[in-house]
Amino acid sequence: MNNPVLEFLKTLEGKTLEGSPAPVTGWLRGKLLHVSLGRAVVEYVVRHEMTNPLSTLQGGIFTVMMDDTLGVAVYSLGKNKFYTTVNFYTDYLGSAVENDLIIVSAKVIRHGNTILNVGITVENQDKKLLAKGNSNLVAKDIDGFVLPTFEGFKGN
Repeated sequence: MNNPVLEFLKTLEGKTLEGSPAPVTGWLRGKLLHVSLGRAVVEYVVRHEMTNPLSTLQGGIFTVMMDDTLGVAVYSLGKNKFYTTVNFYTDYLGSAVENDLIIVSAKVIRHGNTILNVGITVENQDKKLLAKGNSNLVAKDIDGFVLPTFEGFKGN
């Protein structure tokens, strides 16, 4: 099966995800470590502006990193559909501080005709589990919708 989206994402392994159709991806400055069909692993560095008054990674930013990574996993499917979040659960199990490396892994667990279920984990550079989550997304058909593309993507 030809999947130009996945082929393109493979060329980004080891690179910062710049030129994404999602502006928050550029702000996060994640580095794509690995992508395969329905899976993505992205590394983020905790910056000062991502921390709370306790100088730890703010919980909402944990979830934004998780959502950003699951977006890559879902995008890798190459479907010309718009997927929107139905729910998103996060369990916070540890903390991170400025300059820590955060590794987020997302895997599409179930890919139905309408609903996707995605599992997400967050670890630090020492492989300590910091958070885990699960999200369900629903496929929406939108008249005239064309799958958003990264800057430089030549597919479809």
